[in-house]
Amino acid sequence: MKLLKKITILVFCIILLVPIFTFNMKKDAISEIDNRVLAENPLTVESSEDFTTNMENYINDRIGLRNEMILAYTVLNDKLFGKMVHPSYTYGQDGYVFGAGLEANVRYNEFHEVFADMVKMIQDYCEERDIPFLFVFNPAKPAIMKEYIAEGINYQREWVDKFLAALDERGVRYLDNTETLKNAKEAGIEVFNKKYDANHWNDLGAYYGTDAMLEELKKDIPTVHVNTEEDMEVTEVREESLLVSKFPIDEMVPVVSIYNELESRTDLFADELELNESYRGFGYYLNPERIEEDSPKALVFQGSYMNGYGYKYLQNAFGEYIYVHDYQNILNFPYYYNIFKPDCVIFEVAEYTFADSYFNLEKMKTLDFQSTYKSMLEDSEVSGEYFPLESVEVEEGKILTKINWSQNESLEQTWMFMGDEEYDLMRNETGYTVTVLTEEYQKYKDELKLAGLSNGMMLYWK
Repeated sequence: MKLLKKITILVFCIILLVPIFTFNMKKDAISEIDNRVLAENPLTVESSEDFTTNMENYINDRIGLRNEMILAYTVLNDKLFGKMVHPSYTYGQDGYVFGAGLEANVRYNEFHEVFADMVKMIQDYCEERDIPFLFVFNPAKPAIMKEYIAEGINYQREWVDKFLAALDERGVRYLDNTETLKNAKEAGIEVFNKKYDANHWNDLGAYYGTDAMLEELKKDIPTVHVNTEEDMEVTEVREESLLVSKFPIDEMVPVVSIYNELESRTDLFADELELNESYRGFGYYLNPERIEEDSPKALVFQGSYMNGYGYKYLQNAFGEYIYVHDYQNILNFPYYYNIFKPDCVIFEVAEYTFADSYFNLEKMKTLDFQSTYKSMLEDSEVSGEYFPLESVEVEEGKILTKINWSQNESLEQTWMFMGDEEYDLMRNETGYTVTVLTEEYQKYKDELKLAGLSNGMMLYWK
């Protein structure tokens, strides 16, 4: 009897201690079960929120066996009660699965107004440089599959109509793929899976959505390749668990394959390109067949819809396809434009990403992009002399070169010229900075010229 009691106590202690000993202390850890960044230790990161709350969130997120406990609890509720209690998913009708939070109806607010201003600012930046720009809005699954939402959930998206109206008021060129996907659905196409990856369109939805994007861009650049059924092969695969979860399902989902020869330049930039530490998605692909057809170089700021599914269609559409994960990185738009000098720009967002965690509100409020040198020159006096270009620090990498110009004088706008190209310098703590391709810098490093606008006077350095 004593032995049994000792064994019971030992087992109990093990149950208590294992979650402690397996506590997840990894920095920037991502949860595999609910696909989000886990809370960080409040002792090591600054936060304006309550310390007790932060510590509670940290422990709840990091405790050992968290994923296993959540999975067991979720499967048990599903088997016994037919309820989905997964942190990322919820059941609809007829076995449909949706992303969680359908009842948290978003209201149109300051964030959407500021976001619309940002999109307009990016468009103006591109148009000043004669670069076609397209903003793409992709709807969430419940907007297309509304009839399958569970009874009792009042899913509302009036904010979308107000946001699109705000774009109209500002003269933004945009594509709303809601009707595109609804039309495909009415034609019998499954543009969203019933269960698997409940938060994104599937390969077929991506096909119709990206084709609408490409058709719109083709109005500006006729050499854009619009994909057809001849470009792809559609098959099916069996998925046995929900995406980023071990929750069991059994569903055949469509998979599209496109056979093209691509040359990847992604790895060349991977170590040197500045990307938000939480959103580091980037790719650079050359398509020799499209290059022969004079298809354009496209710079695409895209989210998970394109990262997971739509990318393959863009790889087959452009001569050069460069993508940057848009979350937070879009706020640094001129940095990427300076480097890649694209022929066209796409900015794609999904409905569910309109939040501060994806696009920082305060940073959006302070965005201030430069005009072109030519446009500012028209209304400026011109200095008749060149000042010596001093205090320049060059950080030369294999693929990218960062040029820092220490300058105490506060210039309203600043440009650098290399060959026939114009680059925007951005203000930093010590002066101004710009990042360019190393091969371009090597060509023109002895011919660098700078211009800056100060109180209506255009000044020059070389």
